[in-house]
Amino acid sequence: MHCEAPPGRWHRHWPWLLAACGVLLDCAAFWPGLVSFDTAHAWWQARHAAMDGITPPAFVFALSLSDWLGAGPAGVFALHLLLFWSGLALLAASLRWRAVPGSIALAVIALAPLPWLLRAHVWTDVGVLAAATCAIGLLARARVSAARRIWLLAALPCLAYAALLRHNALPAVAPILAWWSVLAWPSASTMRHRLARILVSSGILLAALLALGSALDAQVRGRTPVWPSLAQFDLAGMSVQTHRMLLPPFMIGPGLDVDELAAAFRPWSNLSLFETRHGVRSPFTPPLSDSELTQLRGVWLNAIVHHPRAWLAHRWAVTHALVGTHPHDWPASLIYVDTPTDYGDNPPLAANDGALHRQLMHAADALRAGPALAAWPYLMCGLCAALIAWRRRDARSAAVAWAALASAALLLLPLFALAPSAEVRYLGWPCVASLLALACTLVPTAADAR
Repeated sequence: MHCEAPPGRWHRHWPWLLAACGVLLDCAAFWPGLVSFDTAHAWWQARHAAMDGITPPAFVFALSLSDWLGAGPAGVFALHLLLFWSGLALLAASLRWRAVPGSIALAVIALAPLPWLLRAHVWTDVGVLAAATCAIGLLARARVSAARRIWLLAALPCLAYAALLRHNALPAVAPILAWWSVLAWPSASTMRHRLARILVSSGILLAALLALGSALDAQVRGRTPVWPSLAQFDLAGMSVQTHRMLLPPFMIGPGLDVDELAAAFRPWSNLSLFETRHGVRSPFTPPLSDSELTQLRGVWLNAIVHHPRAWLAHRWAVTHALVGTHPHDWPASLIYVDTPTDYGDNPPLAANDGALHRQLMHAADALRAGPALAAWPYLMCGLCAALIAWRRRDARSAAVAWAALASAALLLLPLFALAPSAEVRYLGWPCVASLLALACTLVPTAADAR
């Protein structure tokens, strides 16, 4: 008994030691976090209590709290690091991964080029992947702990944060909520009663998240809808495909024709529309009138109905750009933003000028045209994980893998129709979830050694 105690203590503590080292490494490499235009604009909204609805209110409130604490965007950066690394440590400890292969797995998940580079940013997408990782770690802990209710309760704030950080995140949270309900009702008098309880509790949780989201949205005054940007992008893409101008006249400058639009249009960014000589109107400023919104929606849906092949060809081009390898002549901002962005009267942001940061960003520039910073290799890992998890569906870790993969799929698949550009950050959680699921199916546990 005495001889077995040290390995037991090491098995309990190594994930947390590794997580602590990971947080310190991320801080050394990227503190106080990389801030793009979207984040700088959200920070300005937080400082002036002037939400526009384009940025999810939950993110603005997170920045407001961080600003109240005197940390600015760096506080949100630190929160995301703690959520992410805590989730990995909880997962490794709960599944009782063996130390050496488990350490390798955590290093691969966290330090693979794309997840590591994305995690450097103060982005809503990073918040989703960090909160989802922590929620899955907490639920894995709840599954093996005698204090199950405590861990289940601890997972709820993480799930709420992940669901409310992006307009499209709630479907991705639904499978994890379903797993939460399964763990909350481990047994019942009959399987039918347990299934009913699971469905009811899942519905209540989803309704609570919708109510909370509505309460946050009610704080927005002068809401600016987001969908006109997607409608404009789709109409431009279909115009190029059909060689017919489908954008309504009030959205384009006088004299703009299809040839000029096609010369400027790029499937990897809706911002390319604003590089034409005769101009394309911004969908946000000045705001479209109610009649213009109604007309734009009708033109958009009518074009999809009457030109389905053009719409599918356009959406496939966007999806290919989003998932595939980015050529070096595409903007680096589709993957990362290294220079701090100033906006309005925001205080100036400090930049990390350390040697480690410079070396990593130099490596990022060298890698951005290759598969290491493309989404497809990571998503392929998810497909492999799904096949292995099906073959090992009776293993304790299979439920973790399935929850992560289902969540990733419900975030990924709608992007075929909804992605407004090829910014890889949209796929941050699907990429991390794929690596996490693969690790769950491959890493041996302490029980395997006996």
